[in-house]
Amino acid sequence: MKKIFIHTPLDETIELPTDVTHHVLHVFRHNMEKPITVTGSDNRCGTYQITEEIDGKAQAKLIEYVESNVSSYRTILVQSLLKGEKLEWVLQKATELNIDTVYLVSTANSVAKYDDKKLQTKATRWEKIMLEAAQQCGRNQLPTLVVGEKLSQVLEIESDALKLVAYENEDGHTIKDVLSQVNSDESITDILICIGPEGGYQENEINAIIESGGKSVSLGNTILRAETAAIGSLAMIRYELEL
Repeated sequence: MKKIFIHTPLDETIELPTDVTHHVLHVFRHNMEKPITVTGSDNRCGTYQITEEIDGKAQAKLIEYVESNVSSYRTILVQSLLKGEKLEWVLQKATELNIDTVYLVSTANSVAKYDDKKLQTKATRWEKIMLEAAQQCGRNQLPTLVVGEKLSQVLEIESDALKLVAYENEDGHTIKDVLSQVNSDESITDILICIGPEGGYQENEINAIIESGGKSVSLGNTILRAETAAIGSLAMIRYELEL
């Protein structure tokens, strides 16, 4: 069933924006006799029947509201900025792996550098990539993308989360060791993983994460590229806590 997101709340009847209508009816060539699944800005999800198209906007009628598949854990990725397609790939795959929130931060070894104006332009593209990935994989909620915050600010904002940092020099604790304790601790509802840039974190950044209550973890006995570490760690979290 075709899945779409709109920026207005759901109701008994809804109107799809022009760009969404064009994609659904004229690019995807959706058969109007078949229902679609829609998630609104109120995070409700429903099955709708498109009844007609007026001035380039599809009109749809509610068939039934459906229950959203919400995980018992909120997963948060704090990703240092990466170059070009690497970051876009991470955002796409993280969305497919049901990430809830992604913070993109600039850290000391980040090769990619953006001023505020370019960062906001990039953010528009990144949000589109995540939207398309969410529609493709059939998830009911859009992940949240946050740009422009410093690492220290993110650690403060997410102070209640279980904070992990993937560190290639960690030889005492694996991510599995830490996650195996989560199922027995009902107070933990938010899982945050920090992934560094291509050149890794500097030691003072690792220390800052640990001093905020974070735990340094190993992702295995090989050194992973930044984009591999991001998706690998999210897959490990999902396997350990959801499957």
